[in-house]
Amino acid sequence: MAPVTRRQVVAGVRRRLGSFSQRLRDVTPRRLPNWDEQSATATGGRPGDLTVGTVGELTRHLLRTADTASVRELRVVVERWQAPRPGWSGRLGPLPGLLTHQVALPAAGTGRAQVAVTLTDALPLHRVVAAVLAVLRPDPALPAPGSVDIAVDGPLPGWLDPAAVTHAPAGPEPGDAPVRPYDLRLSPADAEPPAEPPTGRLNVPAARLAGDTTGVRPPADPPVVLVDAGAANPVGRNRYGAKMPVGRLVLTDDRWRIDTGSESHTVVAGRIGEPLDGRQSAVLRDLYAVTVPPQAGAGPALAATVAQLAMTGLLVHAPDLPAEVTGLLGPELAALTTLAPPGPDTDAVDRELASVRQRRAALRRHAAAVALPRAIADHPGLATPPSVTALLMTRRPERLVVALRDLAGQTYPQLEVVVGLHGVELPPQVAAAVAACPLPVQVVTVGAGVQFGAALAEVTRHARGTLVTKVDDDDRYGVEHVWDLVLARHYSAATVVGKGAEFVYLEPRDLTVRRRMASEIYDDVVAGGTMLLSRGDLEAVGGWRPVNRSIDRALLDRVLDAGGLVYRTHGFGFLYTRHGEGHTWDPGLDYFVQNPLRQWTGLPPHESFGTA
Repeated sequence: MAPVTRRQVVAGVRRRLGSFSQRLRDVTPRRLPNWDEQSATATGGRPGDLTVGTVGELTRHLLRTADTASVRELRVVVERWQAPRPGWSGRLGPLPGLLTHQVALPAAGTGRAQVAVTLTDALPLHRVVAAVLAVLRPDPALPAPGSVDIAVDGPLPGWLDPAAVTHAPAGPEPGDAPVRPYDLRLSPADAEPPAEPPTGRLNVPAARLAGDTTGVRPPADPPVVLVDAGAANPVGRNRYGAKMPVGRLVLTDDRWRIDTGSESHTVVAGRIGEPLDGRQSAVLRDLYAVTVPPQAGAGPALAATVAQLAMTGLLVHAPDLPAEVTGLLGPELAALTTLAPPGPDTDAVDRELASVRQRRAALRRHAAAVALPRAIADHPGLATPPSVTALLMTRRPERLVVALRDLAGQTYPQLEVVVGLHGVELPPQVAAAVAACPLPVQVVTVGAGVQFGAALAEVTRHARGTLVTKVDDDDRYGVEHVWDLVLARHYSAATVVGKGAEFVYLEPRDLTVRRRMASEIYDDVVAGGTMLLSRGDLEAVGGWRPVNRSIDRALLDRVLDAGGLVYRTHGFGFLYTRHGEGHTWDPGLDYFVQNPLRQWTGLPPHESFGTA
């Protein structure tokens, strides 16, 4: 067995303490405090200063100001900054003409953070703030082989990350530039239509969409509701206790709020279409569900609020939504909001699964990074999410049949498989299963004498996906597994995302256990058979090490040492299997049955794992 490192010991103590405190909170009823709206505002000090409470408020400041001025000096102070995990810090984004920059972050990872920059020439405020944001939070952009440069007329919409805006034009689009300055222009719905482009221009005009605080309106299609998933997401939500409060959603004019109790006790509030900040997200994590009364509202405003709340993992119960709103939410999310949240006496697994299904549907349809490209009719090639290659190494080819069946059942639309045969050949019946797989499959043979890490590197060279995910031949994967990883890669902005070995099937005992393990957190470990990262990030940290054991741990250490983040999403849809032979890490079966949270005879009876 590989020696235990200090990092693993510290992480284990942290997990045990977190598990104990979580169980204590789950059985303790809690009354949330009244919402203090005034503490969620941005203020300026001397010219060039901007002081905010949280990183989310910094983004929101750009939305609430029509100031299009440029700045040469900027100092940003975040009073209540919190690193995703202790020791993390970002890097200043690109700023042409940067002369000096200073960064001061709290040693403990929480507290007052300050970033100051000085430039040779002034740049638009939103561009400088976008560079500063890269120091204070990880970048939620999804990797892609192609994307559009975006220009916005007027203030930025809340669903659009400031880093995604490359131009803010003040006049008409020039027609004689060698390269057009932008590819998509967002304008208010009531803006004057653009003038006809001049003849003889070098460039095809940029695509145009009408946009507002809730999304965009394609010319020939219904409105598309968009939400910033970098702000509205389930990060930190790993509690579904029976004692968690349930709230009521109230919409008034351009605002929303959630009340609890019979006395209209407001626990959280915000403006419709604005991204959530850290304070709002913290309160939403302490709520189990929210009901939406029939008179709550209508149109894109209500749809955007429902989608935003659902993306955080808060269960939204809205059985009486107007047809206009259900049409905007789409059939999957609209149907899930009609289901009553499982009550306090129901199985805890059912409570969690209800949240997972609803937030997945909301993220998949309304996360701006995923949904905006689908709305740009001028560039249909951008509508597909990033391609994924599943790396499937094996020395047990007889197990490939089930593994390929699980991969073929994935709902993710851009998936290929590279099978690595490590010192073995395909039996005829397995070769037939490979040939019958509906996914693109490559088979790569590596000699038995090649170390496992080097063999995995050879298989990775054949991957064509923008993202790669490692798959183990003996584990089970539910149909939404790959979608879960890609969505988590987006909203967490982590270098590596994965699931935990939370649900474990002990094959020799025909027993499934659910281990006590936190999810939706930044950590230093995920199950090796679930790791997903971009091909570029993998190569940037040096790829796979040529070792025979602890290959996954070696990669995670490289990522962390390079300043990257590791994120563990929920464990549903992944069943870790122990069969007593051939494991590169083997602590023994008894290790997995120590103090389990739950156990089942046989495979778990839940469709989420593909085993029901």
